[in-house]
Amino acid sequence: MKANILSDKKSSNPDLFSIKRRLTLTTITVASALVLLSWILTFYETRHEIDEVYDARLGQSAKILALSMPHMLQEPADIRTKAYSDWYHDIQIYADDDDTVTTFGHPYEQNLMFQFFTSTEVILKSPGAPATLIGDVNQPGFSFVTINNEEWRRFQIQLPPQPNIDQAAFLVTAERHAIRSELINEIAISTGLPQLVLIPILALTIIFLVNKFLQPIDDLRKAIAQRNINKLDSIHVPLPTVELAPLVNQLNYLLAELNKAWQRERRLTRTAAHELKTPLAVLRLNAENALNSSNKNELRNDLTNILHGIDRTDRLIQQLLMLSKVEAEQAFHPEPIEVMACLRDVIASLAPIALKQKQELSLEGPDIVMTQGNAMLLSILFSNIIDNAIRYSGTHSSIEITATCKNNSKVLASDMIEVIVHDNGTTIQHDVRDKIFEKFFRGNTERGDGAGLGMSIVADIATMHGGNVMLLPPTDQQGNAFLISLPCDLN
Repeated sequence: MKANILSDKKSSNPDLFSIKRRLTLTTITVASALVLLSWILTFYETRHEIDEVYDARLGQSAKILALSMPHMLQEPADIRTKAYSDWYHDIQIYADDDDTVTTFGHPYEQNLMFQFFTSTEVILKSPGAPATLIGDVNQPGFSFVTINNEEWRRFQIQLPPQPNIDQAAFLVTAERHAIRSELINEIAISTGLPQLVLIPILALTIIFLVNKFLQPIDDLRKAIAQRNINKLDSIHVPLPTVELAPLVNQLNYLLAELNKAWQRERRLTRTAAHELKTPLAVLRLNAENALNSSNKNELRNDLTNILHGIDRTDRLIQQLLMLSKVEAEQAFHPEPIEVMACLRDVIASLAPIALKQKQELSLEGPDIVMTQGNAMLLSILFSNIIDNAIRYSGTHSSIEITATCKNNSKVLASDMIEVIVHDNGTTIQHDVRDKIFEKFFRGNTERGDGAGLGMSIVADIATMHGGNVMLLPPTDQQGNAFLISLPCDLN
C-alpha cells in the first residue's frame, strides 16, 4: 500500500514528464507536419504543371491561328465574323451547362479569346473578345492583362507580312486566369482532403501503437509498484522485450539481494533474541544471588559465574556478528592472499588464549602459499578452527597446524592447498561428527559456549572460496584433525 501511494505521489509530481505522452504528441505533430508539407508541395507542383500545360496550349493555339490567318483574311469581314458567331451560338444552344460537350465545341471556349491586330486596329477577333486592343506590340510572349476587371493570361506573337496589310501584324490569344485557379483549387482540395482525413486516422494509429508497444513499460511499472519489504519476489513482464530484459534482470538481481539481506537480518534478529535469552537469564539469576549472598565464598562463586556468563554472551555475540559478515560477503571480489601469512596472524591473535591454558601452538609449511579469496573471511575460517581446538582440547594440549600444496587430479589444471589443524584433545564422539557443520548445533552442550555457528561458518567460507572443510576420521591416537582444502593460486 505504501509503495502504491509513493508511486501515485511521484506520478503527480509536476517536475516529472511522461515519455509516452511526449512520444505520442511529438510523433503526431511531426507526422501531421509532414502530411501538410506534402500537401503544400503537391499544391505548388500541381500549379506549376498546370501553368505549363495551359501556357503550352495557349501558345500552340496562337501558332495554329497564325497559320490560318492568310486564308481567313481572304474572306469578307462579315463572313469571318458570322462563322465565329454561329459556332458560339450553337454551343450555347446545345450545351446544358458549362460541362456539356457539343458537336460544335465546349462552353469552356467562352474563357478563351484571340485578336488579330496591327498597331492601329483590331482586324479579327473571337466573339468574346473586347473591341479594344488586348495585346501590346511592345510586349510579345506571355504576360497578364486585365479585361473587364478580370485577369487574363495572354500570349502574343508577330505574324509574317500579310497580304493587303502594310503594317506589322500581331496575334494574341488569352485565357481567363480564374479558370486555372479554379482547377488548381479543385485539385488541391481533392488531394488535400484525404490527407487531412489521414491526420486524425494517423494520430489514432500512433496512439494505439505507442500504447501497445510501451505496454511492457507500464507492466513493469505496475510490477515494481507491487513490490514492498514483504514482497520481494522476482518481477515478470508478460511481454518481455530486448530493451527491458537487462533492466528486469538487474531489478530481479537487486530484489534477490535485498531479500537475502532482509532474510539475514530477520534470521539474525530471531537468533540473537533466542540465543541471548538464556545467558541473560542466567546472568540475572547469578546477579540476584550475589546481591542476596552473605557468604564470601558464595559471592565469589556467583561473581565467577557472572564472568563466565559474560564470556559466553560475548562469544555468542561475536559468532552472530561473524555470521552476519560472512553472509554479507557472499559476492566478494577475489584477491591474491598469502595463506601462511594469514595463518601466522591468526595464531598470533589466539596465542594469549593458548598460553593461558598452557597449550603449544605450531605452524609448518612452505614459506609462501598463495590462493584467491577474501582475506577477512579466510581469517575467520582459520580463527574458528584454531579457536575451537584451543577451547576444547584442554590444558597442556598440543595444536599443530600444517600447510601443504598437493596436486589433485580430480581438479583440472589446479593444485589444492591443504591446511590441517590437529589437536591431541578428547576425540569428538561419533554422533557429533556427522552434525558438527550444521547451523546452531552445539557439540559441547556441557560447556554452553556459543550458538553452534562457528563450524557452519567455516564450511560456508570454504565453499565460497571453491574449497571444503572436513573432520578427518579418527585414528588410534587421541585427538581431532580438521582438513581445509583451498584452490592454490599458481600465478
